[in-house]
Amino acid sequence: MKKQIVGMLLAGGRVDELSVLTAKRPKSAVPVWGTYRFIDFALSNLARSGIDVVGVLAQYRPYSLTSHLDGGAPWDYVGRTRELRILSPYQGATDSDWYRGTADAVWQNLNFIRRFSPELVLIASADHIYAMDYRPMIRRHLETGAQLTIALTRVPHDKAPQFGTATLDGDGRVLAYEEKSAAPASDLASMTVYVFDAAVLAERLAENIAGGRTLQIYSEVIPRMVRDGARVYGHVFAGYWRYARTLDSYHATNLELLAPGAPDLQAWEVRTNTRTGSLGDPSPALFRPTAAVSQAMVGPDSVIAGTVERSVVSAEVIVERGAVVRDSVILHGCRIGAGAVLDRVILDKGVTVGPGARLGTGEPVPNRTRPASLASGVTVVGKGTVIPADLEVGRNCILAPDLGDGDFTASAIPSGATVTR
Repeated sequence: MKKQIVGMLLAGGRVDELSVLTAKRPKSAVPVWGTYRFIDFALSNLARSGIDVVGVLAQYRPYSLTSHLDGGAPWDYVGRTRELRILSPYQGATDSDWYRGTADAVWQNLNFIRRFSPELVLIASADHIYAMDYRPMIRRHLETGAQLTIALTRVPHDKAPQFGTATLDGDGRVLAYEEKSAAPASDLASMTVYVFDAAVLAERLAENIAGGRTLQIYSEVIPRMVRDGARVYGHVFAGYWRYARTLDSYHATNLELLAPGAPDLQAWEVRTNTRTGSLGDPSPALFRPTAAVSQAMVGPDSVIAGTVERSVVSAEVIVERGAVVRDSVILHGCRIGAGAVLDRVILDKGVTVGPGARLGTGEPVPNRTRPASLASGVTVVGKGTVIPADLEVGRNCILAPDLGDGDFTASAIPSGATVTR
């Protein structure tokens, strides 16, 4: 079956800066905006752009990701001409094909691409938030005779060192490309979305595998193509785009959904996996007479009897009477006990907060183990942890997944602390 274009999603990375949120899943599978996961945005973009064969490159703890993808059915990747395939590495007794970088991951799956004899390959990161129709970028790639086209977006100058940046000429051709330069010459940041000519991609990957060090597309393949004078062009995207790589930026990005001018998710047409088993669709959220909710998003099957302010609350969350949730992100299946107070907190899935506990108190001392990722006053609790009743937890704290009563030996945890087993 021949296709003009095949999509490849880079979905296997942990992202160390997200700490406990990626302890059990890759970043691509981390929930965001109450209903979605990061991968939903790129995958919805591919589906909406008419790219109907997609390979998902998965490696780090893939169970959550593969369960969510459900064979591609939520995005209509089913049927004789549509396909979503999870492409995982293996490790055997005497050999392995463990992915050593993004270039190596795509290289090891060239056979998947070649099955469809495509003219083009679109490679995209699965951990960014944006809505983009890739078709104008693909058309421009063909019109310019490019060998590679890179999606770019403008970022504040002080943020540009966090990204790969490109300098373009008047026709949009890339004159220079720098990966995370301390003093970049441009504010055009790479969105980690690339359209390659398929033959050029195979050639450049072979070259990188033979002599590269990082085996990464962004740090080796692209810079070398630019240096060699290959036809590399930029496609500038002006819409909403967020990377959300740190705990602070993850918290801020979630709460942007509640602000004026927030993205119109209905217009974005983002799909996700909403299957809930055999009991039918989830019921609407229930608000008890004692509930007080303002500037918040509350997911289905939640029961709210307390106060929720400026927060994103996912499905199946219980907020008991007298509890207060403020400026927080609460993922699926959490329970917040009576009288508990949460101020600028992220709870991963299935966290229980005991009655009277207080999370997010005191001065915002940067987290001692991850000061670059967590300094804005947000406290993060890992998946499945049980917070004892009346425990006080400061700001910028990180609590590991699956902690229980026996892991908390004091009545208070100071700001900036990290608690593990």
